Amino acid sequence: MILRKFIRINRQQQRWFDLITHRQFHRTARLNCGVLSYFYNSPTPTICSNDDYRSLLNGLNTLKHRGPDGAPSLWQNENKTVGLGHTRLSIIDLSDRGRQPLHSFDQKLHLSMNGELYDHDRIRRQGIEQDEYQFLSESDSEIALYLYRKYGFEFPKYLRGEFAITMYDDERKIFIAVRDRFGIKPLYYTYHDNKLLFASEIKALLAFGVPAVWNEEVIYNVGQMRSLQTVFKNIQQVPPAHLLIATENGTIHLSRYYEMSYITRDEEKNDERTEKEMIDGVHEHLLNAVRLRMRADVKVGVFLSGGLDSSAVLGIATTLTDQPIDTYSIAFKEHVDFNEQSLCIETNKHFGSNKTTQHIVEITHDQLAEHFDDFVCQYEYPLMATSPVGKYILSKVVQENHGKVVLTGEGSDEIFSGYVPFRQDYLSYDLPNDPSVFHSTTDEQREKIVESLSRNILSAMDSLDYRDREADCIQTMGYFPAQERSLMFAWHGIFAHNLKEKYEHFHLNSFYLNESTLYDYHIRQQMMNYEISRVHSSQYMMMKTILLNTLLKAYGDTAKMAHSVEGRLAFLDHYLVDYANRLPTKMKLKLENGSIVEKYILKEVARPYITEQVYRREKHPFASPPSLLNPKSKIYQYIQDTFNSKDVNQLKGLFDIERLREKLNNLHKNQESMNKQYLWGELAIMEGRYLMICSCLALAKRFNVKYT
Repeated sequence: MILRKFIRINRQQQRWFDLITHRQFHRTARLNCGVLSYFYNSPTPTICSNDDYRSLLNGLNTLKHRGPDGAPSLWQNENKTVGLGHTRLSIIDLSDRGRQPLHSFDQKLHLSMNGELYDHDRIRRQGIEQDEYQFLSESDSEIALYLYRKYGFEFPKYLRGEFAITMYDDERKIFIAVRDRFGIKPLYYTYHDNKLLFASEIKALLAFGVPAVWNEEVIYNVGQMRSLQTVFKNIQQVPPAHLLIATENGTIHLSRYYEMSYITRDEEKNDERTEKEMIDGVHEHLLNAVRLRMRADVKVGVFLSGGLDSSAVLGIATTLTDQPIDTYSIAFKEHVDFNEQSLCIETNKHFGSNKTTQHIVEITHDQLAEHFDDFVCQYEYPLMATSPVGKYILSKVVQENHGKVVLTGEGSDEIFSGYVPFRQDYLSYDLPNDPSVFHSTTDEQREKIVESLSRNILSAMDSLDYRDREADCIQTMGYFPAQERSLMFAWHGIFAHNLKEKYEHFHLNSFYLNESTLYDYHIRQQMMNYEISRVHSSQYMMMKTILLNTLLKAYGDTAKMAHSVEGRLAFLDHYLVDYANRLPTKMKLKLENGSIVEKYILKEVARPYITEQVYRREKHPFASPPSLLNPKSKIYQYIQDTFNSKDVNQLKGLFDIERLREKLNNLHKNQESMNKQYLWGELAIMEGRYLMICSCLALAKRFNVKYT
């Protein structure tokens, strides 16, 4: 099943696009983190070699922040039908031999890659000992050339890490693009002027010459969060866990090389593993994942919050090195409920001064407002919260401290059931269908759990009207996930009247779930037939939507790479993910003393490494304090200035600007009433709506985006 999907490219339709990076033989820079590539995907192309060369340089210059170690480099084949560009962030093999694009020893394979491949030392030894490949560098990226030569189109299955790869096979005359299993590293593409274009960031495609036009359908349906599409027409993502093969005669083959699988409900009932066996299994996989990600020719730090995930990663990391580890933390001092400084200080003290070097950055609303537009233009999506801007500011501190690599905790909540909606789904669906657990609790205890969950700012907002979405979810997934009622999707009521009429009967989940290559048919059938627990179904959907398009992008790659910092995500090592997905639901969410302990098994794994306070603490999302209660806040003033400017009127085709402006201007007319009226979740929704429009305006102004 190498070629699962076949797509014929029409030159007039201009449907395809993306990016990569590479180097010219005599014009090289260095390794690893911004890519931009083109490939003439047409039987009768009109080659514009000089224009293509200049366009590659223009695009690469927009990616300089991803790879500041040397000038951008590019390579074109003899016929100028292929171009690979690259900007380098030196992490493995700092010598000139590690510069990209990389070329095979026989000059028939050419590669440009963004990311890191782990366990490369073992694979390299294997190739050398078996005399299967002649390596020219110590770069981790070069093992992709070796594995492709050995396994052909199956080679991505043998890669471990976070990566976006573009490769040209001069012998077969084919162009290849591959993205890692979970979409940790971005890769966008489009079809423009007879060419497939690939890039690490959308701005590089725009600089190459692709027109910037709003995709109103995606914007109205918040499709950029639940699909592979972007808010720009004809620009989309290469699907995670997919291999794309393009030929010179105008065809594209798209195939999935990996998909998650979950333990079934029947398997859960018959699982004979002991709790200790499962805890030991998670520990072994997590320890190995952290160990591999500690490998670098530069120092490795840790992003430390007050939560379980980053504390566990740091704790394990301290056992793997004799050198102090730099920890980087954020303190939101403007509101006590969002300030984790004391927890971070205690965690650092727990390990001792000889194990960690603490860096705590105090961030205010003023700073978030100051950096908001710049971050949005790095993110290239509408932004609905200010907290990612905090990660952006924190990454700058890493850069100023001469750091290039940080370990982070993203992905843990999605595989160990850390979010409140997972607990709500467990209470609504899985618990009543598990008599052995259900009958151990009383009605009063269950009501108490529901009440406690409703107070969390990420809980479902039942006051909002979701009847249409509920019916659509049940039809396509078999149930109504709590995450579909969360603040992440509460955007109805802000759009222009013409869009409401146009998409009034658009069935969101039916469209995205059935039409997207993101979702595996077999797992969708398991969800519909209730063959896997609702918690695991919700985890799967979260991995494919919010994790991919928000957490890995806004809080992950965008925030870090804007300052030339690479994030490494131990929890998304696919061996650990596969093991976690085969654990019973009750090992992730455990009823204990009348409450649900989230991420139970991970807490037990991490207990030897973390403080008692972190062990006992309930999951708290990383979030910045909402600012709308304070009319003097610079975030609030920024929103006010935006909505009362003439520039915002250019978005009237997308949003109901007049109504939202009036509501904003009346917001503080009765300050006492407002202070009593809104809960944190409601404030977050309201602020998110306004920030979404502000960020669209920032994108429109920076990239000259048109509305047609």
